[in-house]
Amino acid sequence: MYLEIFEILLTVFHKVSTFLVAGVMCVSSFSPPEVEEPHILNESTENYFLPDYGSTRISSHRSGKGAAPENTLMAIKSNLKYAESDSAIIEMDVQMTKDGEIVLYHSLSLDEESNSAEYFGTEGTTVFSKTYEELRDLNMGENFKSGDSYPYRGLTGDDIPDDIRITALKDVFDCVETQVPDTYRYIIEVKYPTPWAPKIVDGIYELMQEYDMADRVIVASFWPDVSMYIDAKYAGEINRSANPFEIVGLYSSYLRDEELDKNSIKYTALQMPYYWDDGKLLLGNLGKASFIDYAHKYGISMQYWTVNNADDAKALANAGADLIMTDYPDRIRDALYPETDYKQVS
Repeated sequence: MYLEIFEILLTVFHKVSTFLVAGVMCVSSFSPPEVEEPHILNESTENYFLPDYGSTRISSHRSGKGAAPENTLMAIKSNLKYAESDSAIIEMDVQMTKDGEIVLYHSLSLDEESNSAEYFGTEGTTVFSKTYEELRDLNMGENFKSGDSYPYRGLTGDDIPDDIRITALKDVFDCVETQVPDTYRYIIEVKYPTPWAPKIVDGIYELMQEYDMADRVIVASFWPDVSMYIDAKYAGEINRSANPFEIVGLYSSYLRDEELDKNSIKYTALQMPYYWDDGKLLLGNLGKASFIDYAHKYGISMQYWTVNNADDAKALANAGADLIMTDYPDRIRDALYPETDYKQVS
Protein backbone atom coordinates (compact mmCIF):
# COMPACT_ATOMS: atom_id res chain seq x y z
CA MET A 1 0.00 0.00 0.00
CA TYR A 2 2.82 2.42 0.89
CA LEU A 3 4.47 1.81 -2.48
CA GLU A 4 1.22 2.56 -4.30
CA ILE A 5 0.80 5.81 -2.35
CA PHE A 6 4.39 6.78 -3.14
CA GLU A 7 3.91 6.04 -6.84
CA ILE A 8 0.79 8.25 -6.89
CA LEU A 9 2.59 11.10 -5.13
CA LEU A 10 5.57 10.72 -7.47
CA THR A 11 3.31 10.89 -10.53
CA VAL A 12 1.50 13.98 -9.21
CA PHE A 13 4.78 15.73 -8.42
CA HIS A 14 6.18 14.90 -11.86
CA LYS A 15 3.10 16.26 -13.61
CA VAL A 16 3.01 19.44 -11.51
CA SER A 17 6.72 20.05 -12.13
CA THR A 18 6.28 19.45 -15.84
CA PHE A 19 3.46 21.98 -16.14
CA LEU A 20 5.24 24.52 -13.96
CA VAL A 21 8.44 24.36 -15.97
CA ALA A 22 7.02 23.76 -19.44
CA GLY A 23 3.76 25.68 -19.20
CA VAL A 24 4.37 28.68 -16.96
CA MET A 25 7.94 29.41 -17.98
CA CYS A 26 8.24 28.46 -21.63
CA VAL A 27 4.99 29.38 -23.31
CA SER A 28 6.50 30.17 -26.71
CA SER A 29 9.11 27.47 -26.89
CA PHE A 30 8.06 25.29 -29.80
CA SER A 31 10.86 26.71 -31.92
CA PRO A 32 14.45 27.66 -31.10
CA PRO A 33 14.93 31.10 -29.59
CA GLU A 34 16.27 33.93 -31.70
CA VAL A 35 20.04 34.08 -31.75
CA GLU A 36 21.34 36.51 -29.17
CA GLU A 37 24.86 37.45 -28.20
CA PRO A 38 25.66 36.89 -24.51
CA HIS A 39 26.94 39.89 -22.59
CA ILE A 40 28.26 38.31 -19.38
CA LEU A 41 31.03 35.93 -20.40
CA ASN A 42 32.33 34.49 -17.09
CA GLU A 43 35.89 35.49 -17.89
CA SER A 44 38.51 34.21 -15.45
CA THR A 45 36.13 32.86 -12.82
CA GLU A 46 37.47 30.36 -10.31
CA ASN A 47 34.35 28.19 -10.51
CA TYR A 48 34.91 25.19 -12.81
CA PHE A 49 31.19 25.11 -13.57
CA LEU A 50 31.32 28.73 -14.79
CA PRO A 51 33.78 28.40 -17.68
CA ASP A 52 34.96 31.19 -19.94
CA TYR A 53 32.68 31.88 -22.89
CA GLY A 54 33.46 29.46 -25.70
CA SER A 55 34.44 26.68 -23.28
CA THR A 56 31.08 25.01 -22.61
CA ARG A 57 31.56 21.88 -20.50
CA ILE A 58 30.13 18.52 -21.59
CA SER A 59 28.88 15.91 -19.15
CA SER A 60 27.80 12.35 -19.78
CA HIS A 61 24.12 11.85 -18.90
CA ARG A 62 23.23 8.86 -16.70
CA SER A 63 26.95 8.10 -16.71
CA GLY A 64 27.01 7.78 -20.51
CA LYS A 65 23.91 5.80 -21.46
CA GLY A 66 24.65 6.02 -25.16
CA ALA A 67 27.92 4.12 -24.80
CA ALA A 68 27.00 1.48 -22.22
CA PRO A 69 24.15 0.42 -19.92
CA GLU A 70 23.20 3.55 -18.02
CA ASN A 71 24.41 4.18 -14.48
CA THR A 72 26.73 1.17 -14.49
CA LEU A 73 30.45 0.90 -13.89
CA MET A 74 30.84 0.08 -17.58
CA ALA A 75 29.29 3.43 -18.44
CA ILE A 76 31.48 5.17 -15.85
CA LYS A 77 34.60 3.63 -17.41
CA SER A 78 33.55 4.89 -20.85
CA ASN A 79 34.17 8.43 -19.56
CA LEU A 80 37.77 7.93 -18.53
CA LYS A 81 39.13 8.85 -21.94
CA TYR A 82 38.13 12.45 -21.22
CA ALA A 83 40.39 12.78 -18.18
CA GLU A 84 42.74 15.22 -19.94
CA SER A 85 39.93 17.39 -21.27
CA ASP A 86 38.21 20.38 -19.73
CA SER A 87 34.97 18.42 -19.60
CA ALA A 88 35.71 15.46 -17.36
CA ILE A 89 32.24 15.40 -15.83
CA ILE A 90 29.93 12.49 -14.99
CA GLU A 91 26.24 12.88 -14.20
CA MET A 92 24.56 10.00 -12.37
CA ASP A 93 21.37 9.18 -10.47
CA VAL A 94 21.34 7.63 -7.02
CA GLN A 95 18.88 5.78 -4.81
CA MET A 96 19.17 3.80 -1.57
CA THR A 97 18.72 0.06 -1.12
CA LYS A 98 16.73 -1.58 1.67
CA ASP A 99 19.92 -2.04 3.68
CA GLY A 100 21.19 1.51 3.19
CA GLU A 101 23.64 1.26 0.27
CA ILE A 102 23.69 4.22 -2.13
CA VAL A 103 23.53 2.84 -5.66
CA LEU A 104 23.21 4.21 -9.18
CA TYR A 105 19.77 3.93 -10.76
CA HIS A 106 17.38 6.35 -12.41
CA SER A 107 13.83 5.01 -12.55
CA LEU A 108 11.36 3.80 -9.96
CA SER A 109 10.93 0.30 -11.38
CA LEU A 110 13.94 -1.93 -11.98
CA ASP A 111 12.14 -3.38 -15.00
CA GLU A 112 13.20 -0.47 -17.21
CA GLU A 113 16.86 -1.45 -17.39
CA SER A 114 17.24 -4.91 -15.86
CA ASN A 115 15.90 -8.47 -15.83
CA SER A 116 14.23 -7.78 -12.48
CA ALA A 117 10.77 -9.12 -13.42
CA GLU A 118 12.24 -12.40 -14.59
CA TYR A 119 14.64 -12.74 -11.65
CA PHE A 120 12.28 -11.75 -8.82
CA GLY A 121 9.17 -13.16 -10.47
CA THR A 122 7.17 -9.95 -10.24
CA GLU A 123 7.00 -6.62 -12.04
CA GLY A 124 7.61 -3.22 -10.50
CA THR A 125 10.34 -4.11 -8.01
CA THR A 126 12.11 -1.03 -6.65
CA VAL A 127 15.64 -0.37 -5.49
CA PHE A 128 14.52 0.48 -1.97
CA SER A 129 12.62 -2.80 -1.58
CA LYS A 130 15.72 -5.00 -1.97
CA THR A 131 19.13 -5.29 -0.35
CA TYR A 132 22.32 -4.45 -2.19
CA GLU A 133 23.34 -8.11 -2.42
CA GLU A 134 19.95 -9.06 -3.85
CA LEU A 135 20.24 -6.37 -6.50
CA ARG A 136 23.77 -7.45 -7.42
CA ASP A 137 22.27 -10.56 -9.01
CA LEU A 138 20.48 -8.48 -11.66
CA ASN A 139 21.63 -7.87 -15.21
CA MET A 140 21.52 -4.06 -15.47
CA GLY A 141 22.29 -4.24 -19.18
CA GLU A 142 19.29 -6.39 -20.07
CA ASN A 143 17.54 -3.64 -22.05
CA PHE A 144 20.58 -1.75 -23.33
CA LYS A 145 20.39 -1.38 -27.09
CA SER A 146 23.45 -0.84 -29.29
CA GLY A 147 22.48 -0.26 -32.89
CA ASP A 148 19.92 -2.95 -33.68
CA SER A 149 21.04 -5.43 -31.03
CA TYR A 150 20.83 -6.02 -27.28
CA PRO A 151 24.34 -7.23 -26.50
CA TYR A 152 23.74 -8.16 -22.85
CA ARG A 153 20.18 -9.51 -23.06
CA GLY A 154 19.67 -12.91 -21.49
CA LEU A 155 22.83 -12.94 -19.39
CA THR A 156 22.28 -14.38 -15.92
CA GLY A 157 24.30 -15.58 -12.94
CA ASP A 158 28.05 -15.75 -13.42
CA ASP A 159 27.69 -14.74 -17.08
CA ILE A 160 26.80 -11.16 -16.09
CA PRO A 161 29.93 -8.97 -16.26
CA ASP A 162 30.61 -7.29 -12.92
CA ASP A 163 30.60 -3.85 -14.49
CA ILE A 164 26.96 -4.13 -15.61
CA ARG A 165 25.67 -5.23 -12.21
CA ILE A 166 24.13 -2.61 -9.95
CA THR A 167 26.83 -0.13 -8.92
CA ALA A 168 27.43 1.39 -5.50
CA LEU A 169 28.35 5.08 -5.49
CA LYS A 170 31.45 4.33 -3.42
CA ASP A 171 32.65 1.97 -6.18
CA VAL A 172 32.33 4.77 -8.75
CA PHE A 173 34.66 6.98 -6.73
CA ASP A 174 37.01 4.10 -6.01
CA CYS A 175 37.28 3.37 -9.75
CA VAL A 176 37.63 6.93 -11.05
CA GLU A 177 39.60 8.53 -8.24
CA THR A 178 42.09 5.63 -8.17
CA GLN A 179 42.84 5.90 -11.88
CA VAL A 180 42.68 9.68 -12.30
CA PRO A 181 42.79 11.32 -8.86
CA ASP A 182 41.37 14.81 -8.28
CA THR A 183 40.29 15.20 -11.89
CA TYR A 184 36.65 14.40 -12.48
CA ARG A 185 33.62 16.44 -11.50
CA TYR A 186 30.34 14.79 -10.56
CA ILE A 187 26.69 15.74 -10.80
CA ILE A 188 24.75 13.45 -8.47
CA GLU A 189 20.96 13.48 -8.66
CA VAL A 190 19.05 12.24 -5.61
CA LYS A 191 16.05 10.56 -7.19
CA TYR A 192 13.62 10.25 -4.29
CA PRO A 193 12.62 12.32 -1.24
CA THR A 194 12.27 11.65 2.47
CA PRO A 195 12.61 9.09 4.03
CA TRP A 196 15.50 8.12 1.75
CA ALA A 197 16.87 11.54 0.82
CA PRO A 198 18.49 12.61 4.12
CA LYS A 199 20.44 9.37 4.41
CA ILE A 200 21.48 9.60 0.77
CA VAL A 201 22.69 13.19 1.17
CA ASP A 202 24.55 12.25 4.35
CA GLY A 203 26.21 9.38 2.51
CA ILE A 204 27.21 11.58 -0.41
CA TYR A 205 28.71 14.09 1.99
CA GLU A 206 30.76 11.40 3.75
CA LEU A 207 32.18 10.22 0.42
CA MET A 208 32.92 13.81 -0.60
CA GLN A 209 34.94 14.21 2.57
CA GLU A 210 36.72 10.89 2.12
CA TYR A 211 37.82 11.79 -1.41
CA ASP A 212 38.28 15.53 -0.76
CA MET A 213 35.96 16.53 -3.57
CA ALA A 214 33.63 19.14 -2.08
CA ASP A 215 34.36 21.59 -4.89
CA ARG A 216 33.95 18.91 -7.56
CA VAL A 217 30.41 17.78 -6.79
CA ILE A 218 26.98 19.26 -7.44
CA VAL A 219 24.05 17.50 -5.78
CA ALA A 220 20.80 17.76 -7.71
CA SER A 221 17.19 16.80 -7.09
CA PHE A 222 13.69 17.61 -8.29
CA TRP A 223 12.49 17.28 -4.71
CA PRO A 224 12.32 20.51 -2.64
CA ASP A 225 12.80 18.61 0.61
CA VAL A 226 16.25 17.55 -0.62
CA SER A 227 17.15 21.20 -1.24
CA MET A 228 15.88 22.20 2.20
CA TYR A 229 17.80 19.41 3.90
CA ILE A 230 21.05 20.43 2.20
CA ASP A 231 20.50 24.08 3.09
CA ALA A 232 19.75 23.25 6.72
CA LYS A 233 22.59 20.81 7.35
CA TYR A 234 25.26 21.40 4.70
CA ALA A 235 25.01 25.07 3.69
CA GLY A 236 28.37 26.11 2.26
CA GLU A 237 29.61 22.52 2.24
CA ILE A 238 27.53 20.95 -0.54
CA ASN A 239 26.95 22.74 -3.83
CA ARG A 240 23.46 22.05 -5.09
CA SER A 241 21.32 22.86 -8.09
CA ALA A 242 17.96 24.58 -7.99
CA ASN A 243 14.76 22.59 -7.63
CA PRO A 244 11.95 23.20 -10.17
CA PHE A 245 10.21 25.78 -7.99
CA GLU A 246 13.44 27.76 -7.63
CA ILE A 247 13.89 27.63 -11.41
CA VAL A 248 10.39 29.06 -11.79
CA GLY A 249 11.27 31.78 -9.30
CA LEU A 250 14.46 32.80 -11.07
CA TYR A 251 12.79 32.82 -14.47
CA SER A 252 10.00 34.98 -13.09
CA SER A 253 12.61 37.40 -11.69
CA TYR A 254 14.35 37.44 -15.07
CA LEU A 255 11.11 38.34 -16.86
CA ARG A 256 10.64 41.26 -14.45
CA ASP A 257 14.33 42.19 -14.64
CA GLU A 258 14.37 42.11 -10.87
CA GLU A 259 17.53 42.86 -8.90
CA LEU A 260 18.27 40.00 -6.50
CA ASP A 261 20.32 39.71 -3.35
CA LYS A 262 23.12 37.36 -4.41
CA ASN A 263 23.55 36.14 -0.84
CA SER A 264 19.95 34.94 -0.77
CA ILE A 265 20.50 32.48 -3.62
CA LYS A 266 21.26 29.11 -2.07
CA TYR A 267 21.95 27.11 -5.23
CA THR A 268 24.97 27.28 -7.50
CA ALA A 269 23.46 25.86 -10.70
CA LEU A 270 20.29 25.61 -12.73
CA GLN A 271 19.87 22.24 -14.42
CA MET A 272 17.12 22.51 -17.01
CA PRO A 273 15.61 20.56 -19.86
CA TYR A 274 16.26 21.93 -23.31
CA TYR A 275 14.23 19.18 -24.85
CA TRP A 276 11.58 17.67 -22.63
CA ASP A 277 10.76 13.96 -23.08
CA ASP A 278 13.28 13.13 -25.81
CA GLY A 279 12.51 15.95 -28.18
CA LYS A 280 8.73 16.15 -27.99
CA LEU A 281 8.73 19.67 -26.57
CA LEU A 282 11.45 22.21 -27.17
CA LEU A 283 11.98 24.41 -24.13
CA GLY A 284 14.01 26.92 -26.07
CA ASN A 285 13.31 29.92 -23.84
CA LEU A 286 15.34 28.35 -21.07
CA GLY A 287 18.34 28.50 -23.40
CA LYS A 288 18.06 32.17 -24.36
CA ALA A 289 21.25 34.18 -24.01
CA SER A 290 19.40 36.88 -22.07
CA PHE A 291 18.26 34.38 -19.44
CA ILE A 292 21.75 32.88 -19.24
CA ASP A 293 23.16 36.41 -18.85
CA TYR A 294 20.74 37.11 -16.03
CA ALA A 295 21.81 33.99 -14.14
CA HIS A 296 25.51 34.67 -14.75
CA LYS A 297 25.12 38.05 -13.11
CA TYR A 298 24.53 36.14 -9.87
CA GLY A 299 27.22 33.51 -10.42
CA ILE A 300 24.80 30.72 -11.34
CA SER A 301 26.00 27.96 -13.65
CA MET A 302 23.53 27.26 -16.49
CA GLN A 303 23.34 23.56 -17.31
CA TYR A 304 21.09 21.76 -19.80
CA TRP A 305 19.80 18.22 -20.39
CA THR A 306 19.42 16.04 -22.38
CA VAL A 307 21.09 17.52 -25.47
CA ASN A 308 21.85 14.86 -28.07
CA ASN A 309 21.57 17.02 -31.19
CA ALA A 310 24.75 18.74 -32.39
CA ASP A 311 22.93 21.85 -33.64
CA ASP A 312 21.17 22.30 -30.32
CA ALA A 313 24.49 21.95 -28.51
CA LYS A 314 26.04 24.62 -30.73
CA ALA A 315 23.09 26.96 -30.16
CA LEU A 316 23.36 26.58 -26.39
CA ALA A 317 27.13 27.03 -26.44
CA ASN A 318 26.79 30.18 -28.54
CA ALA A 319 24.22 31.52 -26.07
CA GLY A 320 26.70 31.07 -23.22
CA ALA A 321 25.56 27.79 -21.64
CA ASP A 322 28.04 26.52 -19.09
CA LEU A 323 27.38 22.79 -19.30
CA ILE A 324 25.56 20.35 -21.57
CA MET A 325 24.50 16.89 -20.41
CA THR A 326 24.23 14.33 -23.19
CA ASP A 327 23.84 10.61 -23.77
CA TYR A 328 26.47 10.89 -26.51
CA PRO A 329 29.50 12.85 -25.26
CA ASP A 330 31.60 11.97 -28.30
CA ARG A 331 29.01 13.38 -30.69
CA ILE A 332 28.67 16.66 -28.80
CA ARG A 333 32.42 17.02 -28.22
CA ASP A 334 33.04 16.52 -31.94
CA ALA A 335 30.43 19.21 -32.71
CA LEU A 336 31.80 21.80 -30.28
CA TYR A 337 35.51 20.94 -30.31
CA PRO A 338 36.26 19.06 -33.55
CA GLU A 339 40.03 19.51 -33.29
CA THR A 340 40.34 17.91 -29.86
CA ASP A 341 41.76 14.41 -29.47
CA TYR A 342 41.06 12.34 -26.35
CA LYS A 343 43.16 9.47 -25.05
CA GLN A 344 41.70 6.55 -23.16
CA VAL A 345 42.99 6.09 -19.62
CA SER A 346 44.07 2.48 -19.22
